[in-house]
Amino acid sequence: MARSAVAFGAQTDSDELARWQSRLERGEVWGWEEDGQILAQCRLLDREHWFGGRRVPTLDVASVAVPPEHRGRGAGGACMRAAVSQWASRGVGLSLLFPATSGFYRRLGWEHAGHFGWSCLATRHAPTVGAPLRLADRPSDWAAIRACQEREAQHCQGPEVRSENRWESLRSASYHYVLDADEPGTIEAYLLVDHRKPPDDWRYVLAIQDWAATSPRGLTALVGFVGRHRSLCSAAEFRSTVPERWSLVTDEQDVTLQSSFYWMARGLDLAAAVAARGFPSSLMAGITLRVEDPLLPHPSAPQRLEIAGGRGQLVDAPGADAHLDARAIGPLYTGFRSAHELALAGLLRGPNEALDLLTEAFASTPPVLYDFF
Repeated sequence: MARSAVAFGAQTDSDELARWQSRLERGEVWGWEEDGQILAQCRLLDREHWFGGRRVPTLDVASVAVPPEHRGRGAGGACMRAAVSQWASRGVGLSLLFPATSGFYRRLGWEHAGHFGWSCLATRHAPTVGAPLRLADRPSDWAAIRACQEREAQHCQGPEVRSENRWESLRSASYHYVLDADEPGTIEAYLLVDHRKPPDDWRYVLAIQDWAATSPRGLTALVGFVGRHRSLCSAAEFRSTVPERWSLVTDEQDVTLQSSFYWMARGLDLAAAVAARGFPSSLMAGITLRVEDPLLPHPSAPQRLEIAGGRGQLVDAPGADAHLDARAIGPLYTGFRSAHELALAGLLRGPNEALDLLTEAFASTPPVLYDFF
């Protein structure tokens, strides 16, 4: 904990120490040791994220820390290389992280692969139409909220399959609102909201901690809910994709991107990553690839990507239609970059036909993370 605090400029207190003790007990904290001294540490989280409508097992990396007196000695890189090798050997297909610095992780095979952002809508620009939401005060509402979020997440690329701890954290939001669906016990949309008072302003802000909508009626209702707060509330802030979806039901370009941050991804066990992900059900195609990734435990060899019936697989094959740098795997897999964009950056080589096929296979809605780790 002390090393993390020094590396990130954090303050140690009893609550933070208790959180790190819990992480140690769960086996999440790893360290790199030399001569009996820990020079680097990180948290390695066994998670799942939605890609192609299916749950993909991932290694989520967090809190990579090297104290200032030990930086420049390669300890952080050694720690990450060991993690890549070990988790690839366990059959985990993909790794995600939020970078404090991109260059360090790029040298280890990670690349920008999606957005983590906040958007803002001024209440005076929000329409006031749509069905009214109600306060979630029924015993069954929390289960309905969780089910609504999972239904929406299946159609997105990247959202985490949330842990119980994450759901409990979101449950602490001051106000829960839902829109009932026709089927009893189900909802079409929800908002988990706090009121935030900016300094030197008599109005408050709707700080939306979480939301989801699974129907046109639900999306319109959420934006209408914001509009009905215009007398005392200045704006609503919410997690969003880029581009975000709320502007689909506003009259003008009134939703603004408040902040945006790229998260990163890299491939681990590529066969496992392909087998776990969903693909377009109408696509039937094959292409032979060679991925140059010196960090993986097995030497690079050509493999054929075969896609049919919404599923994919990698099988050994001679030759290669396309050559990929390790950094190309993350943004291609999530759909954040097309194969042509990656080729422009020198991370992928192949004829146009191969680039077109790879782009089509991994094309998706904008990849997004809603939960920081």
